[in-house]
Amino acid sequence: MTIKPISLTKLKTIPLAKRRVECEGEDFGAPYQAGSGFDDFLCSLPNLGCAGDLFRLRDAITTAIRHHRTVILACGGHVLDSGLGPLLCRLIEQKVISGIALTGAALEQDVEIAMCGRTVTARERELNQGGYCMTEETGCLINDAIRYGADAQRGIGNSVGQYLMEAELEHLDHSVVATAHRYGLPLSVHPAIGADAFCLHPAADGALLGAAGMVDFRLLAGMMAAAHRGVVINIASSVVMPRVLLQAVDAARNVGHTIESVTTAVIDPAASATTLKNVLTRLSMPNGHGYWLSGPDEILVPLLFAAVVETLGEELS
Repeated sequence: MTIKPISLTKLKTIPLAKRRVECEGEDFGAPYQAGSGFDDFLCSLPNLGCAGDLFRLRDAITTAIRHHRTVILACGGHVLDSGLGPLLCRLIEQKVISGIALTGAALEQDVEIAMCGRTVTARERELNQGGYCMTEETGCLINDAIRYGADAQRGIGNSVGQYLMEAELEHLDHSVVATAHRYGLPLSVHPAIGADAFCLHPAADGALLGAAGMVDFRLLAGMMAAAHRGVVINIASSVVMPRVLLQAVDAARNVGHTIESVTTAVIDPAASATTLKNVLTRLSMPNGHGYWLSGPDEILVPLLFAAVVETLGEELS
């Protein structure tokens, strides 16, 4: 079989005027003038791509806050590891966010920040010695707190928050868990037994972990029950939180809650196709919208919420 190149002489072209318009000139970016201020910096960004989605997400958050709807953050460990804890604490104080869900890894990072004011990363070589994830003080504090709150049937987030406050650690002002407890903000923790180090610690009690984790799942389901026309943002968690969020919203609907028109977002440069499908498409159904901010959370989260605070201005005071 002989294949010959086709002739393009009869190729049909389309007039430019009939092409679909992707953007107008006012959507283009502009040079930033030194000393102009943050609002002018935002105006200098193009209203396209990730920047355009950031503006749309900003508008959804400010609308939710103005109408007293929920803004929920679901965070993986990298959020705390990248130094965003103090920012989240300030958002809690300003009542910008109304609920937080953490993975077990995020809880560990937050507790270590409260104890020593810095993040701690295991070294690869420790894996060969069986000490890759076994931090003594972190495991003791978390499991002691869970045991401490068991009689009152508290969740992991509530128990650890109370324990941190009573311990009067030096760096509590950087702890998201402690700050949420201080301000009465709902905060749930969703451990993955076998993946999170505190679940493997000698002080761990599987029965207590399971009971406290179930309380926190029910709390998250309660947050999702109130998420009608609100905002849910998944940050740097590609496995645990997307699935837990779906299960929580399903449970809330199953017992009779109407949850529609939710704006969802993923802030994660390496989000998997499954994560994007679960959070942006499934979680926002029906009638909602989903946005993927596909850059590093240590840049996009501060930029997003700085834009929110700039927009709201004195409304937050």
